[in-house]
Amino acid sequence: MSTVMDELVLSAHAEGWLHMGGWGWGMAIFGLVFMVLIVVFVAWLIWLATRRSGSFRDGRRGAVNLLDERYARGEIDRDEYLQRKGDLEK
Repeated sequence: MSTVMDELVLSAHAEGWLHMGGWGWGMAIFGLVFMVLIVVFVAWLIWLATRRSGSFRDGRRGAVNLLDERYARGEIDRDEYLQRKGDLEK
């Protein structure tokens, strides 16, 4: 019985059935490249999401800086400055 099984395995191996007809390494490399592309895509999405939220915070900080400059130049009085600054910091 084991000789029949051995003969079948050797026959399949000789005809390339066990190695996907010679595409075994090609498919392995394709799979590896595909997984790397997925990881890069997910990392890009995370970077994009954190970049947008960071720019929102920077924009709010920029508004406070602009308000500070307007107050320093005397364009707005103290009450208006404190009210607007409180609104921006909410």
